[in-house]
Amino acid sequence: MSATTGQHGTSIQATALVYSGYGRPVDVLKVLEHTLPLPAPDAVQVQFLASPINPADINQVEGVYPLKPAMTTQLYSPSSSSSSSSHLPPVAVGGNEGVARVIRVGANVSQEQLKVGDWVVMGSAGLGTWRTHGNFKATDLTRITEKAGRTGKGGAPRLDRLQLATLTVNPCTAYRMLRDFKTLSAGDYIIQNGANSGVGEAVIQMARPLGVKTINIIRNRAGHEQVAERLRTLGATHILTDDQLGKIETKELVKSWLAQAGKKEVKLGFNCVGGKPTTEMARMLSKNGHLVTYGAMSRQPLMLPASLQIFKNVHASGFWLTVWNDEHSTQERQAMIDSVLDLMDDPSHQFAEVNCTTNTWSLKSSGDLQGRLLEVVQKATTAGNGKQIFVME
Repeated sequence: MSATTGQHGTSIQATALVYSGYGRPVDVLKVLEHTLPLPAPDAVQVQFLASPINPADINQVEGVYPLKPAMTTQLYSPSSSSSSSSHLPPVAVGGNEGVARVIRVGANVSQEQLKVGDWVVMGSAGLGTWRTHGNFKATDLTRITEKAGRTGKGGAPRLDRLQLATLTVNPCTAYRMLRDFKTLSAGDYIIQNGANSGVGEAVIQMARPLGVKTINIIRNRAGHEQVAERLRTLGATHILTDDQLGKIETKELVKSWLAQAGKKEVKLGFNCVGGKPTTEMARMLSKNGHLVTYGAMSRQPLMLPASLQIFKNVHASGFWLTVWNDEHSTQERQAMIDSVLDLMDDPSHQFAEVNCTTNTWSLKSSGDLQGRLLEVVQKATTAGNGKQIFVME
């Protein structure tokens, strides 16, 4: 971590991956080196530890995501903006998710809110996490609370930084969907497509301690056997491929699973795909079942036959965690994070390590940092490369 000394104390020399216009990420993103001032009285200064690249982050940079962060000129260092601020384009920092450590607190931030050394995650989207350091309002961050058995050496959380960096989107989405639409009991069945997505894997792992059974749909493509095996290790009850949907024998197979478990209903369905496969998945829902859509990876419309609503009273809802966060208080967000951490860190069913590729972002700028970071972004936008995470060191 580099620093310079100014009239108000030591200032941090930070780097961030920013954009001033929308478009292809590798074309519009650039590294901005800047001097970070001391935090405002109601703010804290953090050093980022890890930040993932999610599909929504890419869509945001492309300008096709509903949430668009405000662009600002405040990141420019005084020396670069004093004489030509009108010629410097406003920028936004990429990324919505990450884990950071508090290194300074503003004068009005109480110890009960945040203190130096606390690990934090983002309390809402659009704050910008592809950076080494940043200043944020204390109320915009959620603390990784200390708890017996949860902290390790030096008071740091026992969960690794990759699990914490990917905590606030996929696990929290899974947590809310399992609780907010149907009352589930041990032995109940749910069904989901995109089962090997981040949310899908979180659903499997969170359903297991509840005793909830999962029917998981994955694509029938090269390597799907390995995907299925990973899901089984996470606790998946049953696995189907998308080409099995709509077939009579598949419907009979699902009925036999329910019968063996002494159940008659598939109460809840989670959709992140859309198109005809989701229509066929919805047909497997029981009377009064509920289909929750949280994504549309196929970019095909969601089509539900009228018969499902008329004769089976199947309900359909959408879910976007950003809206949930905006409509709930800091205390409610903290309670959710604490509950998710309890599930992830329970020794009887600990979450698996994050399936990802880590990419070092040096805190000391050297060489072609922009070129290296954009290579990572390019990997993240290319199918088959899996999840990419920046690790700040």
